Amino acid sequence: MKLLILQSMWAMENILPGGDTLPLPEAVRRIAEHGFAGVTDHFTDRRHVQRLTQELRPLGLTAEAQCFPQSVDELQPTLELAAEFGCHHVTIQPDVRTRDKQAAMALLRGWQRLAEQVDFPVLVETHRYRLTNDLFFTLELLEELPSLRLVGDLSHYVAGHELPLVEGDPLAEAQLREIMRHCHAYHGRVSNCEQVQLPISFAQHQPWLAQYRRLWRWGFANWCERAAPGDSLAFTCELGTRPYAITGADGQDITDRWAESLQLKQLAETIWAEVRRGL
Repeated sequence: MKLLILQSMWAMENILPGGDTLPLPEAVRRIAEHGFAGVTDHFTDRRHVQRLTQELRPLGLTAEAQCFPQSVDELQPTLELAAEFGCHHVTIQPDVRTRDKQAAMALLRGWQRLAEQVDFPVLVETHRYRLTNDLFFTLELLEELPSLRLVGDLSHYVAGHELPLVEGDPLAEAQLREIMRHCHAYHGRVSNCEQVQLPISFAQHQPWLAQYRRLWRWGFANWCERAAPGDSLAFTCELGTRPYAITGADGQDITDRWAESLQLKQLAETIWAEVRRGL
């Protein structure tokens, strides 16, 4: 079993001084040089996926393939691209908003049927303004469909539900752990109960960073208990550009997101080492 740490291509936007973005080849090269195992990016446009893969393959990098289907059939093109160009796993952000559990279940079961046709994992992300927007609704879906495999981005639930992690809330933590029991990958970002992406280098945010560290450690350990020999857990450093990133009066980031991505990468590596030593 191993941990694969990926860097989000979205997180590479506007990271240069003045808010400029690195060209794709330079961005991928920088990612490889700093020891990431691959990238997270959209797999919806064939020309883009082909260009991206041409940069990744010579450097031995893999990809998390993101897509945003609104129906069962809309997943198929991404699965075909992922099968053609290769990926570590596909991540669905289900671009659907419904309170109808049966309609939601029909979508999820349909995507599961399609996933049976490919030899890589197909996961559903916990994300605001998506089918999984609401923590409680997602927990109900998991009760109905315990085979549902997730990508856990806990920041959306902590911010979206104003979960007071620092103050301590046993019920909220139990609910997050239930989500993590179904997670086969993670997106790494630290929120508080009001902001979805905190500058993790600021002193005032260290209590929140400590809580996420504790949650991820539990989640990594839980995954290890469920995983088979040879499996790999993907953790994406996903410090997104504005408006996720907090900006100053000049419209620019108030921190160096690339430096913080490397800090997050090191944290994930440390947590993984602790978990593996404890097994």
